[in-house]
Amino acid sequence: MESFKLRNNIEVIFNKTSGVNVVSMRTFTPVSVINETSDNAGISYLTAKLMTQSTKNRSNEVLANDTESIGADLSCDADYDAALLSMTFLSEYFDKAAEILADAVLNPAFDEKELSFEKQNVIAALSSRKDSIRNSAYDEFAKLFYHNTSYAMPILGAKETVSKINRKDLAEWHRYSYNASNILISIAGNIDKNIVKESLEKYFAPVINGKKFEKPVFNIKQSQLIRKEIKGKFNQAYIYTGFPAPAVSSKDFVSIKVANAILGGKMTSRLFVELRENLGLAYEVGAVYPPRKEKSYFAVYIGLDKRNIELALKKTDEILKDFCALKVDEEELKNTKTYIKGLYIMNRQTVSKQSYYYGWRKIVGQGCEYDNEYLKHIEKITAQNILDAANKVFLRHSVSVIVNPNA
Repeated sequence: MESFKLRNNIEVIFNKTSGVNVVSMRTFTPVSVINETSDNAGISYLTAKLMTQSTKNRSNEVLANDTESIGADLSCDADYDAALLSMTFLSEYFDKAAEILADAVLNPAFDEKELSFEKQNVIAALSSRKDSIRNSAYDEFAKLFYHNTSYAMPILGAKETVSKINRKDLAEWHRYSYNASNILISIAGNIDKNIVKESLEKYFAPVINGKKFEKPVFNIKQSQLIRKEIKGKFNQAYIYTGFPAPAVSSKDFVSIKVANAILGGKMTSRLFVELRENLGLAYEVGAVYPPRKEKSYFAVYIGLDKRNIELALKKTDEILKDFCALKVDEEELKNTKTYIKGLYIMNRQTVSKQSYYYGWRKIVGQGCEYDNEYLKHIEKITAQNILDAANKVFLRHSVSVIVNPNA
């Protein structure tokens, strides 16, 4: 894996693979949900989505036909810390794919009809979140945990903000997000580097510099225990309880990743075995620790019968306190590392996943090389590292949301 820059200073990460002649190419920007405000929540996703619909040179139909003619797909994604456009195709069509992707980046049409259609889709998707007990719990948790910061909203935004976003808003957001000061291109596949360089220079040279990504100031002070019950239209109950946890840049990041696997990341995890298998308190149990550029959280989620709410909360608290008091034994630690390693390697089998992870690591500030070094970091984690990190996380005040049919 290597990186080089284009004439306009756009950085390119290139990972040459062997085997099948397939290439995955992605353009990343760090300007995403993290930069949104309560006035424009959802604009990152809408901007990226519209960029894949049509350009000033290609109608929706022509763009779809041109993409399909080389057996490719053009898609988008937006997350809290990055937004991106992606294409996967056969190596022989690299030049054509680069031209299509550059057209989408440089010349989005932001067609009024397409915007109206996508806004309806987003609003429908936001409405349907209320039909999921887990999403209902998480959305309430995020608001309480992240207060008025951009991480408090769903990636798709909110109905009120999405309905107000117009074509001019998209054009301005696009100018900020997808300029040469912010774009990163990540490519993985079996293709010659010279072909890659030549095509990218040809098609991405017109991308001009612009305003550089500015990380907003996050001021999240979690100084008290918060417990909120909300009424759900569901027969079951659901618990989503979380603690402030370190950002990806923290030295404790990897320790908490290992803790996550031990506590709730697999079928033999402590929370699953105790709450579901041994006590029969829940039908769904797990833990999540999302990697974030800014402060993250470690959350335990439990789907259960409403009769078991208090006991499940009590037992969860006991498991976490126990985790902070006693070191993980070497056998459990070794098995967990093997589990993490297996998942990690399997998850990087495709060029699509490789181009994603190398680019994403760079965007969040870990550096693209980090992805290859991650397992070495996992291997070095000791039981003492985990104990120390756990004590910084699980002995702090939690934010709990309980969806209760009787609330």
